[in-house]
Amino acid sequence: MAIHIVTDSTACLPKGYAEEHGVTVVPLKVSLDGKYFRDGVDITNDEFYRRLVAGAKSITTQPGPEDFIAVYAKLLADPDDEVLSVHISSLLSGTLNSAHAAAATTESRRVVLYDSRTVALALGFTVMEAVHLAETGATIADIVAALDVLQPRTHFYFLLGTMKYLVEGGRIGKAAGVAASILQIKPILTVKDGIIDVFDRPRTIRTARDRMWAIIDQAVVRGIERIGFHYGANRGEMEGLQREFASKYNLPSMLTQLSPIVGTYSGPDMIGVVISEKKTP
Repeated sequence: MAIHIVTDSTACLPKGYAEEHGVTVVPLKVSLDGKYFRDGVDITNDEFYRRLVAGAKSITTQPGPEDFIAVYAKLLADPDDEVLSVHISSLLSGTLNSAHAAAATTESRRVVLYDSRTVALALGFTVMEAVHLAETGATIADIVAALDVLQPRTHFYFLLGTMKYLVEGGRIGKAAGVAASILQIKPILTVKDGIIDVFDRPRTIRTARDRMWAIIDQAVVRGIERIGFHYGANRGEMEGLQREFASKYNLPSMLTQLSPIVGTYSGPDMIGVVISEKKTP
């Protein structure tokens, strides 16, 4: 009997991770000026950001139930196998709805769906934990229980070069209250209870960057299991931040590019950090 882990392309997993660990990634779709591409399949991240910076209009759409039906049918070919399907927050995307519809038409008792209540590498860390537990022999029930414990310990903080992509994309959530005053503040955003929220409201970009470092410093003091840095079109900037972190703490970290789906809403110049804190005794 095997447990197969499925996720979607908003997880922004490190390059090669899915292939190495047998994770099936269902792509969402991104449209650039009316032409649709499967995220991570039909267009590279760099090409997406090049066109976004050049002014292309981008929108996204979730996978259809048929996409999940094909995946589940293939993975459940062995009658003893099971699927754990871990996805972007249901409050940010209809992806999980499509997965539910697909599971209902297949062998739903062998497909367990999990709402990560987050996105990007915060979802990625959730998937990585599920993979680790599955590879060490845990049952799906055990894995789900562990993910429930992990969820409140995993945090995604980010600064945006501009709020316009978030506003235009309609994913602004509780951050809507800062949109009108964006010229006066540089908000640090987060994902809380499954939606975009405001974590802090610094008034300058320098203060905001200092605050981001304070968040990292405090997390390291408390203890971290995983930390990762996100970039869009600004890889060099985030490589510098990652080097600074390594020099300061001598701890491992990940650096991953935001997928076109997430980049549609974050824009090209996001500074993001994802932290999974250690479980307190």
